[in-house]
Amino acid sequence: MNSYLAIYTDMLLSLQLGNYKGIVSLSKPLYVLAIIDSIEVIESNRIYIDNLVIEQQFKKLYQRFQDGFAYTRAAYIAPFFHLASSEFYHLIWKDKVKPPSMSSTPSAKYLREHLQYAKLDDELWELLQDDDNREYFRRNIINRYLLK
Repeated sequence: MNSYLAIYTDMLLSLQLGNYKGIVSLSKPLYVLAIIDSIEVIESNRIYIDNLVIEQQFKKLYQRFQDGFAYTRAAYIAPFFHLASSEFYHLIWKDKVKPPSMSSTPSAKYLREHLQYAKLDDELWELLQDDDNREYFRRNIINRYLLK
């Protein structure tokens, strides 16, 4: 599993961050941290848009680290959707749904109606079942994105 640990660490430390009016958005790394911090209450590798545990953890992190942005529900919806631009996170759409463009963020209503769930690569999911691996990822994400 060590090679997977290295591969996923590289992916997590290479997230493409958004930028709004010159302020870098930390939403994607904060969302990943919220998943990591909530992993023990996620029953399977299915992340639903209305998972209140993840959303509340994300909100806490967002309010602490994302200077210049007020928290709104849209702040949570954006990384839930846009993290799919990363290789390790996948949106599973309902049958015959054509996914919207990544150039904008769909509404929570649209996602609830057309999306089944999001999921991580199975190998990453397995790594996150281990406390030491979660702490390793958490520490690396914090060092890379939040300690400046």
